[in-house]
Amino acid sequence: MTNEGLYTKIVYRSNVFYNEGLRKARVRDLSGAAACLRESLSLNKKNINARNLLGLVYFEMGDITKALAQWIISRNTDSSKDNMALQYIEKVQSNQSRLDTINQTIKKYNQALQYSYQGSFDLAIIQLKKVLSINERLLPAYQLLALVYMETEEYEKCRRTVIKGLRIDKNNTRLLSYLDEVDSILLEIDSQSQDGKKKNVTRPGAEVLSYESGMDTIIQPVHEKERSGFSSIINILIGIVVGVAVCYFLILPARIEQKTIEFDARYIEVSDKLSEEQAQHSQDLMALDEVTKDRDKLKDSLSKALGTNGNLRPEDYLIQAASQYISGAGNSETVMTTLDNITEESMADKSNDFKSLYDLLLGNASPEVTDTYVTAAKNAMKSNDYEEAITQYEKAYALNPENSDILMNLAHAYRQNGNVEKANELYRKISTDFPETQNAQDALEYITEDE
Repeated sequence: MTNEGLYTKIVYRSNVFYNEGLRKARVRDLSGAAACLRESLSLNKKNINARNLLGLVYFEMGDITKALAQWIISRNTDSSKDNMALQYIEKVQSNQSRLDTINQTIKKYNQALQYSYQGSFDLAIIQLKKVLSINERLLPAYQLLALVYMETEEYEKCRRTVIKGLRIDKNNTRLLSYLDEVDSILLEIDSQSQDGKKKNVTRPGAEVLSYESGMDTIIQPVHEKERSGFSSIINILIGIVVGVAVCYFLILPARIEQKTIEFDARYIEVSDKLSEEQAQHSQDLMALDEVTKDRDKLKDSLSKALGTNGNLRPEDYLIQAASQYISGAGNSETVMTTLDNITEESMADKSNDFKSLYDLLLGNASPEVTDTYVTAAKNAMKSNDYEEAITQYEKAYALNPENSDILMNLAHAYRQNGNVEKANELYRKISTDFPETQNAQDALEYITEDE
């Protein structure tokens, strides 16, 4: 076959997939249409009709970012006025407020995904509902919301969400699998509620084994399968008994003799090592006596330096913190712990140099300690230990009261712990103290949802 003939065949196959994708798109089989169109483009990247239609399919599924990507590639491939991609791009980009809304939708969807990972399902549901109120075609949001409803055992809501998603893409494989699962669960719940006791629910492959022969369906009862399984268990037990007997009479004596030789050699080795360790222990005891004497001398010197009552002064704590910071003997949390011994009352009569050094050490240690508290709080949220999360977020906020993200997470932790009143109080504080931030806008929405 010549190169020209091969090229003609490839273009023909690409158009076949394009026509199949067009047919599926018309009956709202968007997933199937997207698969056919991607196959068409894999054969002929310059198939403008296929690329423009793929962008429209993505747009109809709510994924405007992917749609724009396809149309921009189409425009770069063919910049003529007849290319419909130019009109599609112009319509989307001409509405700046719409683009900003899409951007916020993506952020809210990612936030809902993060809440789901943390187990904060009620917050995830709130965010996903907002996403779908803005972009009611976003299929990933329907899929995630259905999973969250299934996780929280709200099966009716899960089913309604799946149905809404299938109205957009009627053959979406993932949504169809969710529908099958939730229908099975609802069927089981319904059969349990009829008699007030649990009934067996027949599911495909669960309680019967069936196959087709011509026009007939052959069904094998469960007890036949159980009988076969019982015979297999008997055969396995017989094999185990025979194996044990062989080991006992043939293999075990030789293994015992070999292990005895190994144990004797190991005993000699351990005995020699124990003698060496005893000699080393005697040397360590002598060294310990010397260290104890040096420690006692240092204690005496320290008592003299501290005075009669033996209490450290603020200057001593400041010097200790500075030494820890400079030498790296302790981490930032250690420095903070040392500085906590210096009270505000004791700072009143101190010199400016004292206060400057104190502020310097505190400023250098605070960010790292704040990050430590925030990390501990996030781990506690993932473990559903909301009391610990509240404690860690409060310590972090005390060190960094200008951080609205920490305050927002603290409000979420109170909400998850059941203290909605305290959460609402913090949401209001965010909207008042940080009015120009995105957190302030989100906080007002959370108050509305709770009240």
